[in-house]
Amino acid sequence: MDIEKIKTDIELGKRIFESVPSKVRPGFGTSLLMTFNNSIKVPTEVTGLYGIVEDEKRWSEAHQQFNKIRVFLLSNKRFAPETFLLLAENVAKVTYNLSGQPAPFDKDSGWYISSLAIRTAESFKDKKLVDEVTRILGIHYKADTNAR
Repeated sequence: MDIEKIKTDIELGKRIFESVPSKVRPGFGTSLLMTFNNSIKVPTEVTGLYGIVEDEKRWSEAHQQFNKIRVFLLSNKRFAPETFLLLAENVAKVTYNLSGQPAPFDKDSGWYISSLAIRTAESFKDKKLVDEVTRILGIHYKADTNAR
């Protein structure tokens, strides 16, 4: 998997995201977020999303959780890496969209997940994190490309 291309090619981000089955997409996003649990002090605004993702009946709550993450981002300009919070926002958007509730977020929200996950991992300058994120991204994408 070409890491540089993942960071810059939205079409590749789209293909990776769309290779993940719809009902699994929130968990896919959360697994990427949780990769950083030992590398960063994860804000409660983000960890609150984990419980929502685990229970499909709660997916409609992801909109409110997105708002909490956004307020945290805007109020904590020194939080690093910012890409982690942007990743969390996009996972919340995807989760809410799958709830079927009115006023969904943009349908392309999930297309940015791969890029944000790689950019977050690289910000730690830890090859193991980059490798783990790449592994998670590749699980579904390789299965999808092999099926073609």
